[in-house]
Amino acid sequence: MYAAAMTVPTGRPPIVGIVGAGQLARMTYQAAIPLGVEIRLLAERETDAAALIGSHLTIGDPDSEEALVAFARECDVVTFDHELVNAEALCRLEARGHLVRPSARTVALAQDKQHQRDLFTRHGFPMPAFQTVSGLADLLAFADHHGWPVVAKSRRGGYDGRGVWLLNDAAEARSIVPSLIAAGTDLLAETWVAIDRELAVVVARRPSGATIAYPVVETIQHDGICREVIAPAEIAPDVAAAAQALAHAVAEAVDAVGVMALELFLAGERLSINEIAARPHNSGHLTIEGCETSQFEQHLRAILDWPLGATDLASNATVMVNILGNTAGDNPVELLPAAFADPGVHVHLYGKASRPGRKLGHVTVRAASVTEARTRAREAALRLGTPTFVESRP
Repeated sequence: MYAAAMTVPTGRPPIVGIVGAGQLARMTYQAAIPLGVEIRLLAERETDAAALIGSHLTIGDPDSEEALVAFARECDVVTFDHELVNAEALCRLEARGHLVRPSARTVALAQDKQHQRDLFTRHGFPMPAFQTVSGLADLLAFADHHGWPVVAKSRRGGYDGRGVWLLNDAAEARSIVPSLIAAGTDLLAETWVAIDRELAVVVARRPSGATIAYPVVETIQHDGICREVIAPAEIAPDVAAAAQALAHAVAEAVDAVGVMALELFLAGERLSINEIAARPHNSGHLTIEGCETSQFEQHLRAILDWPLGATDLASNATVMVNILGNTAGDNPVELLPAAFADPGVHVHLYGKASRPGRKLGHVTVRAASVTEARTRAREAALRLGTPTFVESRP
């Protein structure tokens, strides 16, 4: 495998280049400081979350091969804040001898839900039934076979509720699908799963193949946006073990290097894969305070082929709540004293301008129980301007 064939130079602190400068790059940058790892950023804008704190900053388009080549020359290893990168250009970077982790092949897979599902099918991994949709007739035929509702998904680029459409019947399909296809959206159709919980497993993998998984977490979604993450997930031990085993197997199958997140649906005791992210992930933010090794330090260790850190929970329960922008445009920085009324609250702000529904930061609370941690984390997020929570879980 290409990622395992090359090594990071030794004898000096390594230089890690991150393509993209959002909040994931920002938190990776923070994790690199105590390790003595130098971080360089390829940012689209000087106002990006990590660009605001980075000392080695290049402004450029991550889709530009010229920008990627120039950036890679300055780095020992290149990694990613997001998947919106020119995967073909990454292949050529690798061919020139630049170290890309995860590899161009893995990035291309993470970019395309169809490719993910084709690979998972070959490996026999559990997931909803799916089909490529080239026209309305394809989707209607899929629904005739599998029943309504049907979930239509964009093959590329969807996140935080974007690129996903729940179609309850043929009338909804006729009103939505033709316009999507006319706009050039490549679609998949999937069966709708009546889920009990949404779960995630963050797993780290070195080029040598050594892997380690974090405890399974539950993610609470509303309008397609992750609102809360709960660790450990309150599920049966055998289900948790199966989810971690599946994460190890998927990481191996996709040749992950670094941190990878596996999103799962749980219906009864049956697990099925939603999708993967071949990078640090929102479901792993609570590891900063909640685990022995944060996902961001772990990602650096893995891409540098260093021994992986322990993933044990640091307390009985840890809950993370995302801080979302509200309609008033409140700046959470100005509200910090109210959140700190609880001395056990950990706040991470991303330096982003407020707009409704935008992820501006997160809060994490450790406690003796999930109920206590969740209550306190929610209260802190509300004090920071996050809109009122809508219950979607007992």
